[in-house]
Amino acid sequence: MSSLSGISEELAELDGQIADIFRALSNGFQKLEKIKDPNRRSRQLEELTDKMKDCKRLIKEFDQEVKAAESRNDPDTKQILHEKKQSM
Repeated sequence: MSSLSGISEELAELDGQIADIFRALSNGFQKLEKIKDPNRRSRQLEELTDKMKDCKRLIKEFDQEVKAAESRNDPDTKQILHEKKQSM
């Protein structure tokens, strides 16, 4: 994330939020495997679905910010941003 903060604070912030959601999703799916009660499983799945929707929205914002800053960035920076986006 530190390399992104040198490019744009907004990109760094979005990247941090996305990473947080990915961690929460990973933990949530691990918890889901252990839940036996169908009602609790259903609620957990709904929460995970909401987190995935939030993450998708943040990734789109990240992509829009990258595109908006594209003309200001040198080729190396563009490559870093492209690789970061692909890793999401």
